[in-house]
Amino acid sequence: MNLDSVIDSLLSPAADRISRIIFYSVVINGVEVQLLVVLLITAAFYFTLRTKFIGIWGFRHALKLIAGNFKHKEIIKKKKRGEVSSFQALSATISASAGIGNVAGSAAAVSVGGPGVIFWMVIAGFFSMALKFSEVLLGIKFRKINQDGTTAGGPMYYITGGLKHTKLAPFAPYLAKIYAVCCVLAMIGGWNLFQINAMTAQITEVTGGTESFFAGRGWLLGAIIAVITFATVIGGIKAIGRFTEKVTPVMCILYVLSAFTICLFNITHIPEAVVLIIKEAFKPQAVQGGVFACMLWGFRRAMFANEAGLGTAPIAFSAVKTSKPAAQAFIAMLQPFVDTVIVGSATAFIIVVSGVYKDAGGLAGIELTSRAFAGVCPFFPVLLTIIAGFFVLSTLLCGSYYGVKGWNFLFGDTKLTTRTFQVIYCVFIIAGSAMNFKSIINLSDGFTLFLAVPNLISVFILSNVVIKELDKYHGKYMKAASPQSKYYKGDKT
Repeated sequence: MNLDSVIDSLLSPAADRISRIIFYSVVINGVEVQLLVVLLITAAFYFTLRTKFIGIWGFRHALKLIAGNFKHKEIIKKKKRGEVSSFQALSATISASAGIGNVAGSAAAVSVGGPGVIFWMVIAGFFSMALKFSEVLLGIKFRKINQDGTTAGGPMYYITGGLKHTKLAPFAPYLAKIYAVCCVLAMIGGWNLFQINAMTAQITEVTGGTESFFAGRGWLLGAIIAVITFATVIGGIKAIGRFTEKVTPVMCILYVLSAFTICLFNITHIPEAVVLIIKEAFKPQAVQGGVFACMLWGFRRAMFANEAGLGTAPIAFSAVKTSKPAAQAFIAMLQPFVDTVIVGSATAFIIVVSGVYKDAGGLAGIELTSRAFAGVCPFFPVLLTIIAGFFVLSTLLCGSYYGVKGWNFLFGDTKLTTRTFQVIYCVFIIAGSAMNFKSIINLSDGFTLFLAVPNLISVFILSNVVIKELDKYHGKYMKAASPQSKYYKGDKT
């Protein structure tokens, strides 16, 4: 046995057992319903209704804010506390979710659930925007500003700070620690494993498959990426933000343009693909359990990809230089739209329009996406590999920041504790490069989605705080709101 096989034989059985425990399910009318996914769906619908479909009326305002076309005059005069710009935080969170989670995950969703999953992924992306708005607003409102100007925020802090005046106050410290533990496990035991595994598979595929030098030596690629990751993350969120603000927009645009090119090469199949997606969304043939099962799989894939409800984005956005939580929450709302509605849907659509999903031959994840790219020209899978490589590195950098904040909450914010986590994180990158994809995706989904349990408990309880902040923001900036907004009350100043 080579080293890859040894690592896989040791870790994959444990990964399968853990994912079965986390994805506890009940059977309803013959459909296996995973309770975690139902919790996320419920939260997405709940906050969409409570914010009166903010994803629709608030979209234009979010674009104005990120483009700098809307200024809050009194905010400009105030000293903004934080470490990174709004765009750096947005690019960091998009890179953390729009990368391999969509390039590989969306492909896996289609291969398992069929073309109809795409429809439900888009729906999930839309409803996720309100949930993302809510948790990021709380993250910035209850963040901690350290004496040296650095920040600490996320669910750990709005659980302890927001719930201290509620009946759950005695349990708040424990709930915050549960989230911190889950965050560390998600980043170490799921997040980085999924990313590096997909990248290793793609590089091996384009360099000869079973004949590649890296076949059976995936750990070597993992070691290279681990060294690069460690060298960057020691610079903190500022170094990560500087990297992602340059890389993420270019890679996303390049990937979408590549997907558009594939669609052009298969332009005669587009009408048929669109009809098939809609038809399969409501009468799927590829998945047992019909439309309900198809919807559940689409939401699972989308919620994993855009992280809405998981509390990770508030950790990054808590480092933004701002004094207005609601304004940054509007900007954060763009993340699910970009990574699920644009990048994730683009991946799934090219797999359907190119027809590669019909004869996957056991392929899942990025290998299936690579086959769709190969239909254009031999160079396209190499282009995908380059894009995927930058996506993976960006995501690993952000995952390290999320994890280190959870780790520091548990063990203290010192240089020693920070370096300890970063070393452990990078070691698991090497392990993930050698495991099989099926175990990786189940474990990654399980650990990541389990973050929703402690996070959503607090977000639900603090929902009135979210609505109060939103009302106050609109009371002061009515002209910024769309006339179609339920909150819009006229042209007052």
